[in-house]
Amino acid sequence: MNDHDDKPRNARPFEPFLNRSEREELHGLLDFSGPTPRQFADRLRSLARSSIDEGDSTKLRAVCLLVADLFDQGWQVSLRKGALLCEPPSIDRHDDQTVEDVKQRIRAALQASRRRQLEEPSVASFIRRMERRTLRPQGRTSVLELIDNGDQLADQLERISKLAEHEREAALARVIDPVVEICHSGTRCADTGLPLNDIWRYFRHTWAHEYRPIPGRQLLVLVRNAARPNRPVIGIAMLASPVMRLTARDNWIGWLRGAMEANLDSGIWDASAVAQAMAEKLDASIAEVRWDDLVTADEIETPVENTVLRLEQKASGATFARELELRAHYETSMKQDGRVPPLRGAVKAADPATDWRAASEDLLFVRKRAELLAQLLSAKQTFRAADLVGKPEEALAQLLSAKSGQRAIDIVLAEFRKAGLSSRVADVSICGAVAPYNELLGGKLVALLLASSEVRAHYAERYGGQVSVIASQMAGRAVSKPADLRLLTTTSLYGVGSSQYNRLALRSAEHPGLDHDLRWDSIGKSKTGGFGTLHLGADTAHALRQMAQSVHTLRRINNRFGEGTSPRLRQIREGLDALGIDSDAILHHNTPRLFYICEFGSGSRGSLMGMESEEFRASPVSAIAAAWRRRWLDGRARRPETLSALRALGPATIQRSLHPTEAHHLSELTD
Repeated sequence: MNDHDDKPRNARPFEPFLNRSEREELHGLLDFSGPTPRQFADRLRSLARSSIDEGDSTKLRAVCLLVADLFDQGWQVSLRKGALLCEPPSIDRHDDQTVEDVKQRIRAALQASRRRQLEEPSVASFIRRMERRTLRPQGRTSVLELIDNGDQLADQLERISKLAEHEREAALARVIDPVVEICHSGTRCADTGLPLNDIWRYFRHTWAHEYRPIPGRQLLVLVRNAARPNRPVIGIAMLASPVMRLTARDNWIGWLRGAMEANLDSGIWDASAVAQAMAEKLDASIAEVRWDDLVTADEIETPVENTVLRLEQKASGATFARELELRAHYETSMKQDGRVPPLRGAVKAADPATDWRAASEDLLFVRKRAELLAQLLSAKQTFRAADLVGKPEEALAQLLSAKSGQRAIDIVLAEFRKAGLSSRVADVSICGAVAPYNELLGGKLVALLLASSEVRAHYAERYGGQVSVIASQMAGRAVSKPADLRLLTTTSLYGVGSSQYNRLALRSAEHPGLDHDLRWDSIGKSKTGGFGTLHLGADTAHALRQMAQSVHTLRRINNRFGEGTSPRLRQIREGLDALGIDSDAILHHNTPRLFYICEFGSGSRGSLMGMESEEFRASPVSAIAAAWRRRWLDGRARRPETLSALRALGPATIQRSLHPTEAHHLSELTD
């Protein structure tokens, strides 16, 4: 890996700010020829541990951890004429590689950080505690009793395979009868006495990538087999808050102008219905913003250009005042103890005693309210001039052809997106089966059950009616939003395909118990990958956040509700920039993603654009499970190779995957 003249095609420059001695120390580790030593990443982490958390050594520590992570993830790190170059791995298939080969390469890269996490004392202790048989009211139990015995399961399925076709369906239901269990804080498993959240976390550690808690909404789901002793776990899933902007999803729904125009031109959407929905959404959004301290009622009813200009000036003034506030906070903190904590607002969480009107006068929310009102009133002014409701077809054509009209449409479409993502769309961030049910296509079952009436009801119960902190500060009054799920989205971990979601469909015509067709559809693929931090370990992320906090006097990364999306990503980006490293070069992971969507009913897209469809009923778990057994389990259970693989799976399989220092290989991990 010593100096060469030729530069790799996809290499990215990597020139961190280090003093001369530290640069030489780092380059010394990179100064070798031939294959990269296996201990390369370990040496870098050892150098990081020897660096104290102050001055330039903080930079060296962050750089070493970063390079070690990139190397573990398959990046090529090299010296070219004294400069560091990093080249991300490609998922392009070579002539002699299969799709599974590419998946295995990506999986192996992800497992590097997972193995390190499993070796952390706190994680290793948690796993040992879960596996230790402990006396509880249910008797001596452990999490291992929730892992089914593949050999016993195979015996039962083999006997069923010899039955006549008309007998197999009922017999399979007596062997695999899925139920959904939601993990609430404080709730325990009736069979083992273990906390449900701990059970979910234990099985989450078997996934291919390390476990990281995420902010926002989270619904942890266990799918269990009520037909077997102790109701063993079939699989796990998590519904989480969706990302704010996802081009494939937003195009598919119609939240982007080009997609909306295409739907109008093709006749999928009616111009009158779209125009009415846009006008209603605009009025609803204005009503959700406190405006009495910014404009008059007449200006809300009939906005003019001067109104918009005054609001923009008000937003600029609040921004400047906010910067002064952050600077004063920084200077005061530095004088006290040299540490600069985030500047939190007065509202930490929704509380019945919260004065939302006073909270709306926080400088951050004065700016946000003024900015949003300026946009909404500008759009209203444009729509009124075009007579959107009175002449919908002509008005939409006119608006779509002019820049001012396009901007007005974009503003309202963004409001549809915000409303939908806040209450009607959830992201499936974790979904799959655990051994031995992964051999029986249990991952497909889990994915389908997420669209069940039970999961939808649990989601509504958990999040429906909750007071939203940001929306309430914007409105100056308590605002609660519904949790009316109409759409699930997910992203494949592998950019070359997902066996779990591909062709995952159940037709109601073929399965009488289903109220409507149930399907996961592929809606597109990112061509060049995206930006994210999945390839960076927890230690590296922490070191980069320290770098960000050490150089920004105004605490631009304030990690506060309403300050912006993804504080973690923004902090890491700022940390990389503070090191003198192009953040895009590191955070652009070069791994394309496949996007999938599951609708609750055929009218979901229209409902997310304010064009409500007929009331629909999601199918129950029992009906979906019966359809899954007919569609997949029956055939799978009659394959000798499946039964043979099943017999090798059980508690020991999962234990081996969770104790990397005690085994030289990992079990098959979920997709």
